[in-house]
Amino acid sequence: MPHSPPKPLPWWPLALTALAGIGFFAACYYPGAMSLDSAVIWSQARGAPSTNIYGAGLRWLWLLTDPLWSGPGPLFLIQLALLWSGLALVARALDGGLLMRIAFMLVAAFAPVVFVLLAHVWSDVMLLATLAFAVGALLRWRDAHGTGWLAAFWLALAFAMTLRHNVLPAALPLVAYCVWLHLRARAIAAARKCAAMMAVVLVLSLGLQAIGTLSAQAAQRHYTLWPATAMWDLAAISLDANRMLLPPATRKPELTLDDLRSAYTPWSNVPIFTATQGRVIGPFFLPDEAAVAELRTAWLDAIADHPAAYAAQRWRLTRALFGSKPHDWPHELVYVDEEQAFRDNPPVTPNRSVLHAACMRVAETLRDTIVLAPWPYLAIGVAALALAWRRRARANAQAALAVLASGLAYAAPLPLIAPSAELRYLGWTCLAAVIGTALVLASRLQTGAEANMSD
Repeated sequence: MPHSPPKPLPWWPLALTALAGIGFFAACYYPGAMSLDSAVIWSQARGAPSTNIYGAGLRWLWLLTDPLWSGPGPLFLIQLALLWSGLALVARALDGGLLMRIAFMLVAAFAPVVFVLLAHVWSDVMLLATLAFAVGALLRWRDAHGTGWLAAFWLALAFAMTLRHNVLPAALPLVAYCVWLHLRARAIAAARKCAAMMAVVLVLSLGLQAIGTLSAQAAQRHYTLWPATAMWDLAAISLDANRMLLPPATRKPELTLDDLRSAYTPWSNVPIFTATQGRVIGPFFLPDEAAVAELRTAWLDAIADHPAAYAAQRWRLTRALFGSKPHDWPHELVYVDEEQAFRDNPPVTPNRSVLHAACMRVAETLRDTIVLAPWPYLAIGVAALALAWRRRARANAQAALAVLASGLAYAAPLPLIAPSAELRYLGWTCLAAVIGTALVLASRLQTGAEANMSD
């Protein structure tokens, strides 16, 4: 069935809602909180040697904005502009009345996880905002057929690839949906259409991955990234096996199991490096390639020899990542409320407004509850995905399949690769669940509207 664009409605109420949302979030959080990671990226944008530990996108954006307006403020406002404009574009694609579309924008932006994360200048937050805009631009192109919107989608997706190293799983479903929209109206046999879609998606995905890889290679200093996770796994397996499995090249000779036991936490790899007084060498300071190779062998051997211990380690991380964070865990796993200083970065005046203080009190109160746990969003996303598949003949249900698959695919590798249980890693997964669910529900409204048209 051909897609019937949603009933035209005035665009300006959605634009006013977006502007009001940007203003409210700015009043709550401007200039945006900076953790140590953000401060390091800012330092690199200001001239410190750049590294491939972080995606290049945030650094490049800071290089553009800092000469004109120093500090995190411009990036914070760019995040808000991308998010709210993306939500407005998605709202235009929904069927139903104006109030329902505005309600969607508010529910998506004020979903607790999204609302808390938007307080920060982080690559993860820039990513969720950029992908929200990419989805909105793609839907606008679907409905209005303006090539400018298609270009905006691809530019947003290319920028997203530079923000973090693991974006490709999130990009693939959106690329596939875009290609499918291209091929849908063409008179091609089903088998040839499927083969063409797979080939084009593969080529485009390789191109996007090349953008991410080349952006990482542009850094001045390069490190192997997986040792941070490998050393944490080895520490956990060592404690379970009651035998030191960290290879000699990664630790000082005086390191003991008691040192590891006192430092190990199920929610982050950082304490095994900091709380052992340097007895475990930092993952980015291994002496040479031989040490990296020794670590790789020890890690794979430990997984093969102690599969239950490895599974237990990764299950603890998975529970911490998707579940509520106990109150005795650091609040930095959920939110940061400071402007972290680093090297010669200029001081940044934090937000000291009454509204900001109230938002932080709410975040602190809720951080160990289900309200700020990602798993409800994951459950909603899975349920919405099943419903979207049942309604897959409808255009917005097809869009929902792409958005929900993007969020879920982004989360899927985290139980195996994540070095900590920080909420920010799942920002896009949570927002995608809200956007996808709205599109699924809109597909029901669309069914009724199209039925009336056929009558």
